Amino acid sequence: STGGQRSSRKQTRKLDPTDAQGENAGHFGMVTSLSTKTLKRGATTRAAGISKGVLRGSGGLVLSSGVDWTVKLWAPAYSDAPLLSLVSHSYDYMSDGKWKPSHPSLFATASSNGTVGLWNLATSFEDPLTGTDGIVVEPDAMSGRGLNKLKWSSDGRRMAVASADRLHVLSLSEEVVRQ
Repeated sequence: STGGQRSSRKQTRKLDPTDAQGENAGHFGMVTSLSTKTLKRGATTRAAGISKGVLRGSGGLVLSSGVDWTVKLWAPAYSDAPLLSLVSHSYDYMSDGKWKPSHPSLFATASSNGTVGLWNLATSFEDPLTGTDGIVVEPDAMSGRGLNKLKWSSDGRRMAVASADRLHVLSLSEEVVRQ
């Protein structure tokens, strides 16, 4: 290094999202969001409800959403391919996905059709808690008001959801808030 600058020697790698047959297992089209789930300092994998083999090192879990109707669950420290591929609750493109901060297996998705989906991996690897219709937030989604972003409150009891020109705040029932 010169001039007091330090160079980073941290190694990076490109994930190769192919399945065992060599076919693409990643997203088909644009990725619209990424959300990471890591353990809090001092927490154990058992306390967090995450199996030991999935969370090696500090990599944690990653959710990605895309225009191909899917949300994919990745564990970069464990595998280059996605662990799960969840089909959208709405068959519209998924614009955002975020882990609930206070729950180890719950996340929400925002869809271009104006609905929010809640998924709990401890309950099902295939179906959202909110069913196939999701929670209708923007009934006028066809007029260009599909949802595009969501954000959990730090305690996980509320969620802000944005559309083209509106912000919605959802309060969640105790059943969803409780682990």
